[in-house]
Amino acid sequence: MPKRSREERFAYWLERIQRSRLPVREFLAKHAVPFGLTQYYRLQPAYERDGLEGLADGRSGGNHRFIHADAEGFLRWYVSTHLEVTQKQLREALKERYGIEITGWGLSVCLRRLGVGVRRAPKLEEVAEEWTPYAGVQLVVALAWYFGWPQATAKLIEKTMARARNSKRFASPGQKLDRRGRNPRGQFTRRYNRRSDVRRDRFESVERKRGSKSLSRMDLFKVSGEVLARRCLAVLSLPFVTHNGEIRTVDTAPGMALKTICGFQYKQATVAKFLAELKYLALSEDLLRFQVGFWQERWSGAHPNDEHLPLLCYYVDGNTKALWSSKRVKKNKVTMLGRVMGCLEQVFIHDGHGRPIYFETYSGHAPLGEHVLGLFEKIEDSLEGPGPKLPVERAIVMDAASNSVRTLRAFAAQKQYHYITSLDDNQWDFRKVRKEGRPQRYRFGPATLWDCEIELVDSSEKGYLFVTRAIKIEWDRGKETYLITSLPSQLIGASLVVKSYFDRWPDEELPFKIMKAVGCLHRVAGYGKQQLADVRVRKRQAELGATIDHLRARLHEPIVAVAELELRIANLIPKERRLRAHSKVIDGKRILPAAEAIEFRDFARRINALKSDVRAIRKEHQDFRKLEKAEREWIRLQGKETVYKVDVELDQIMTYFRVSLVNLYAHLSQLLGGSHLSLVRLLHTVLLLPGRIQETRREKRVILERNKKDLTAMDRLKSTIKAINQYGIRDGQGKQFVFSLN
Repeated sequence: MPKRSREERFAYWLERIQRSRLPVREFLAKHAVPFGLTQYYRLQPAYERDGLEGLADGRSGGNHRFIHADAEGFLRWYVSTHLEVTQKQLREALKERYGIEITGWGLSVCLRRLGVGVRRAPKLEEVAEEWTPYAGVQLVVALAWYFGWPQATAKLIEKTMARARNSKRFASPGQKLDRRGRNPRGQFTRRYNRRSDVRRDRFESVERKRGSKSLSRMDLFKVSGEVLARRCLAVLSLPFVTHNGEIRTVDTAPGMALKTICGFQYKQATVAKFLAELKYLALSEDLLRFQVGFWQERWSGAHPNDEHLPLLCYYVDGNTKALWSSKRVKKNKVTMLGRVMGCLEQVFIHDGHGRPIYFETYSGHAPLGEHVLGLFEKIEDSLEGPGPKLPVERAIVMDAASNSVRTLRAFAAQKQYHYITSLDDNQWDFRKVRKEGRPQRYRFGPATLWDCEIELVDSSEKGYLFVTRAIKIEWDRGKETYLITSLPSQLIGASLVVKSYFDRWPDEELPFKIMKAVGCLHRVAGYGKQQLADVRVRKRQAELGATIDHLRARLHEPIVAVAELELRIANLIPKERRLRAHSKVIDGKRILPAAEAIEFRDFARRINALKSDVRAIRKEHQDFRKLEKAEREWIRLQGKETVYKVDVELDQIMTYFRVSLVNLYAHLSQLLGGSHLSLVRLLHTVLLLPGRIQETRREKRVILERNKKDLTAMDRLKSTIKAINQYGIRDGQGKQFVFSLN
């Protein structure tokens, strides 16, 4: 049998494949076919079109050489005369001159054979474009990267993690994992939340839970610094993205903006777990100290210190947040609700321009007053900064809630800080004035000032007198105000002291009010509770118990007499009730038979006489009132021997991120023209502008849509964009921000 040619063998197998019911891939795997799957799809169309000729192997003849000798000469000449020519242009020239169409790969082989080099056409860079309704917030994100905030916060977290590895506050690495309520891979299931110990300890204090937390199982120790910076940026943007600062709304529609802000579409569970692990890491103290120096350095060039001379003011203010809990937690008056209830109270220290530089959170009432000096001791080095100390007087401006003599005595015991505060009308007494200066006009408003010296009595130490400088202000409209200060009159005049106090509203209280709105500072973050003995209640219960025992001993005989009379009254009441039930009331009058009516009146007379005897005994012995009052108070305090202290760790961590966002807002507001553009106005005018974001491998271009209804703000934004583009800001992936206004 003659040997079949290559074309005949290929045709034989192609026809068998066509007749077979098996798929091509299975047929090739089952039989020893002389070609593969890729070659089959190339041979089958050629065989159907040209028959056996289409299966011929042209490699021995050099394949299809479209370019002849004349075309090769043309190629050499064209490349030598057109030095910047590209392959695409060269292929077009061949087609136009000789009608030769050749692929890019074929032309490359030909040029390589001829020894001719041609510049490749620049490869078009891929551009990922996305439209977002919150493109304006990218200005804040760019400033965060420009100041190095995400990198610095991530680095601080890494330092705290390194210190935690050597700490004994956490569980040992070799501790056995409790697998109840977990799947075989160690992941939590629904059964975990149904465990009795988990349900009981769900809101336990973080201090107690930290001892059973293993660092090796925390995600923080498994991710890189770049991921930490990205997650910090996601938490920073929560007040803007969720509109209320709550983690639980991250998975809603506004939360989709996280993709363009931090580069990843984080879910609620990821953000909540990240914050929970920061809480277990006890990071809040490090964050609070870190933020002082970080933002002081960023604001150092904004306002020179010389403009504040000779007085540098710091404002102390509080932020009370309502805490709804079924437990008996520490309470204070929540002004925004007008009631005394469980709360978290924050103490903020602001600089002379109203920017928050430090804060602390407390469960219940914050220890203001002399405790303010302790806060300044913690941040003193950061406030001073490097270099020589500034030759200015430092004054702490506080409201009337911090004017106790105990606080003033604490200020008098040191020389670095002075105080300026006010007195309520009921605290001012003209008889307490030791000296009164001549009246002088207020240089900054319609008022007359009297520089005085006043005596104040310490309520916590009977008979202790404290002398301080006071300023009486009589406004032309008829109202009077009283201030006290430790600043000496030889150094600072009365007008400057009064101005420093009343600048509190435009310089601190008004910006602070706006910060609460845009930064969600009034929101309470997740918390745990630590049960503590209420020392005051227990002490009061012991005092009341001793008082009750003492009064009962003194009133033994009268108490016995009263008890006998009350027993006789108790025996008569059922008899009177029987007659009362038999009676009828018609037109408001009781109807009884004559005999029963006489008996009813007799019972009433006897009961009233016995009650009169009881009143006489009580009137004779005045201690009965004291005993009843003590018993009522003792009963009221039952069950209140313990109180729950709320953990503030997570709340302080969240406030750190919110305050950082407010500082970034303030920087952008300053670039847009200063204080006349409030942060709320900034939010509505700039940050909520829609636009397109185009990302390449090297660049992140943000094209904002122009608001044609607010041309003045758009003009300011245009100049601001120009200034920000000159910074050459790059994000965590090295992409440069480029902003433009459409």
